[in-house]
Amino acid sequence: MPEVQVKGSFTESSTALICRRYFANFAAVVNMEQQNYRIYFNEGSLIITDSMASLKGIPHLFFIDDDELEKSFKILTSHASAGKNMHFALISPEPNEVMEKFLGQHSVIQAAGGIVFNKDQELLCIKRNGVWDLPKGKIEKYEDQRAAALREVMEETGINRINISDKVGATYHSYFEDDSLLVKETHWYFMAASSTQFHPQEEEGITEVLFQPLSWYQSDEFKSFASVHDIIEKAMSLQSSPAEEAL
Repeated sequence: MPEVQVKGSFTESSTALICRRYFANFAAVVNMEQQNYRIYFNEGSLIITDSMASLKGIPHLFFIDDDELEKSFKILTSHASAGKNMHFALISPEPNEVMEKFLGQHSVIQAAGGIVFNKDQELLCIKRNGVWDLPKGKIEKYEDQRAAALREVMEETGINRINISDKVGATYHSYFEDDSLLVKETHWYFMAASSTQFHPQEEEGITEVLFQPLSWYQSDEFKSFASVHDIIEKAMSLQSSPAEEAL
């Protein structure tokens, strides 16, 4: 593999996979709240985390040092990773600082969206360009995250009665646009909708808007982007009844 010296797979000894200089610090933070960042590119990803447990079950996983982060990202976003679905993981005692530095070295697009529930605790989804998704879009100039999230949900679904609540988290994915590599940071908020009148924003490629029970999102019928699956899973773990609390 060019440029990056990988550290092996998850099946090897975990003590051999963690950089020695991080081990003492890592042991000190395992009982604290986990901090995980995952930047997707197609089906692969770059992961920055303080938790070995968060990496369990990820296939084709390679462990890297902090000085290999950018090189690994270049491999991930190059033809070298085509069809391989590679995942590079950096374990750090300060993942938020590493992530902040990483984002500062790339062109970042800010976006926001909604995790929208109805009174029956069903979750809203849209079909955009033939793929199931959640309502979201770019943050406009002088617009804050919450306002953008609310506006995008209303525009893409046609729902005009929505209450916004707590922030769920953020997702990251990278892509090429006009030969420029961009990283999109999407901020997600819990919302509650009391309206069932939908008007899909067809000019944005949206053809369906509907509420579905949570069991549907955990089934094979729901095929979406990995980052969407991640934020839905996080939303489910954070709050069992977001709609009731937001109304």
